[in-house]
Amino acid sequence: MKKPILAASLAAVLSHQSVLADDEMIVVASRVDTLSSLPASVTTITAEDIKVNPSRTLPELLSEQVGVNTSSLYSHGSRASIDVRGFGETATQNTLILLDGRRLTGIDLSAVNFASIPLENIERIEIIRGTGGVLYGDGATGGVINIMTKDPRDAKNYSTLSATTGSDNYREMTATTSYSNQQFAVTAHINSQESDGYRDHNAFDQNSGQIDVRVPLSTGEIYAKIGAFQQNIDLPGVRRVNPSTLTNQLKSDRKGTETPNDWADEYTEYTTLGYSLDLNDRDTLIVDGGYRRKRQRSQFDYGFGYGDYAATEVKTLSFTPRLMLARNVAGYMADWLLGIDLYRYEYDSSRSNFGNNVAQPIHQLDVTQESTALYGQTTIALTENTSLTAGARIQSVRQKARDTLDPTAPGASVYDSQATDFTESDTEESYELGLKHAFMNGWSVYARVDRSVRFGTVDELFEYNDAFAQVFSPLKPQVSRGSEVGINYMNTWLRSTMSIFKQTLTDEIHLNPATFQNVNLDDTEREGVELSVTARMNETVTIKAGYTYLNAEFVEGLNSGNLIPLVPEHTYAVSLLGVLPLGVTTSLNWNYVSAAHFANDPTGTFGSKIPSYQTVDAKISKVKGPLELSLQVNNIFEEAYYNFGINSTAAVRYNAYPLAKRTAYVSASYTFE
Repeated sequence: MKKPILAASLAAVLSHQSVLADDEMIVVASRVDTLSSLPASVTTITAEDIKVNPSRTLPELLSEQVGVNTSSLYSHGSRASIDVRGFGETATQNTLILLDGRRLTGIDLSAVNFASIPLENIERIEIIRGTGGVLYGDGATGGVINIMTKDPRDAKNYSTLSATTGSDNYREMTATTSYSNQQFAVTAHINSQESDGYRDHNAFDQNSGQIDVRVPLSTGEIYAKIGAFQQNIDLPGVRRVNPSTLTNQLKSDRKGTETPNDWADEYTEYTTLGYSLDLNDRDTLIVDGGYRRKRQRSQFDYGFGYGDYAATEVKTLSFTPRLMLARNVAGYMADWLLGIDLYRYEYDSSRSNFGNNVAQPIHQLDVTQESTALYGQTTIALTENTSLTAGARIQSVRQKARDTLDPTAPGASVYDSQATDFTESDTEESYELGLKHAFMNGWSVYARVDRSVRFGTVDELFEYNDAFAQVFSPLKPQVSRGSEVGINYMNTWLRSTMSIFKQTLTDEIHLNPATFQNVNLDDTEREGVELSVTARMNETVTIKAGYTYLNAEFVEGLNSGNLIPLVPEHTYAVSLLGVLPLGVTTSLNWNYVSAAHFANDPTGTFGSKIPSYQTVDAKISKVKGPLELSLQVNNIFEEAYYNFGINSTAAVRYNAYPLAKRTAYVSASYTFE
């Protein structure tokens, strides 16, 4: 069935990057003047792109972009991992996720909760592939995804109410209001979601809200963003496949669960306060800071009254002043960005096991991380059509950790010895140097070299030793050196891009599946090609297509020549956007992902892979005055797929997380102006 779907969909069309949108000018949430100035592969996804796209979740939307892959445990997208340029299981730590310019990627291994960012509240998304370490800091090895919520200054006064219902008893309610005058501007957004989930014991409910306030001044503005969300999820666990016992729960009981008592919840509140000052008609000073508090709890019940429980709190304080300058240097116009990033993380985690349903704390982790960075980047106009971009960052990270476990407490495991106090400091540099030239006939080319870093997370430092006792163990910082060339073409009806890149990583941080220890790997390498085309056929039809070839492999050590797990070699995305008579808007998306090795298969010897899969999604919408109605169907041809699986290192069995087959949703919204 795959070949007919492929042929039909290719005849039809593309992946949603922006529809030939103009480059957006600078906003407080971004550190880039215009994306077109960067010598990099960049994409802007606009609010209009999101509105017409049939993707139900933010990870689904992002996975349609070239160079971006996702691994999801559940169909509501809250525990998904976004992978830019091939990092597999460590994608969360190598793709830097920002919300309005502030880091969501934290100091632990928990994935970003993408479900807490409603699509209706997103103004645009910037994707910067393969770079970003100079401007945004560690963890940007694969790239940066900056999600920017709606700004009250960007639209007329309005209020919108919307509701969605659909498969698996999904219900969503959203309310947004935006008001501005000469004294202030404010946008408020609230969202509530509930679903029974595709699988048994996979119920999901979430409530979120955000307020954005702007107060203009004679030479700038004061701004504040305040938000919070609460989420509860039932965890259905894995589906097991074991050929030696003729067990295949992916076929016999795809929706089932063996963990009816497992659950997780999260409550997060955050605020950003800032002041933007226009020093003159060329220079701007921005002084802002943020506070974020994330509380998570989870329970995993192993049966017979035994299991694990964890409660973790992470507080993040940040102060990020920066100065934007425009200067004439030796006869060349130059834009400068100079800044300081100060982050302080306070991590407290209580971990318990329970026997006969009586909980006993076994680890109480208290970790503090302080990060200080100085950075600067400039773009110099060498000629009217040629620009040089150069930047550097120096970042120092200090971590202090202690474990207040009482190893003599009743019920403590023989493996639960108290970890020795731990202190570590590291300083690393990042840099970027690139050149971009635009020809007069719509063509442009660029080339770039860069260096970026990643420091070990709290969860990676706290690990099992050779005796299977948990200890704090040091890791070297991971260093990436990359190079990239690209070519772009654009006219009034066509936009196309091609990027060729290579990254070599030294001391890549990764879990050894055989020893359960986090280690610094021998050198690894990523290289690939990204192609995208957007064609506006006429006033009513736009076609898009994207293809990524990615080779991620070990180049030294015992696994030299083997592919890195969870990284597909080929991905395709094709879509068609059309406007039918009577103002009806339609979109059709086809996505294909090739096979990949299981998470625990760095040797490539397991014998089977996560299968390739393809999905087709469609959406139809109609606007009548203030009322908009839409119908969307996802995975139309009911592909039985999954994109995350873990193999046993000692047997032929593996576990997987099946995702939803065909689903359908109906939405209605009404806008008051």
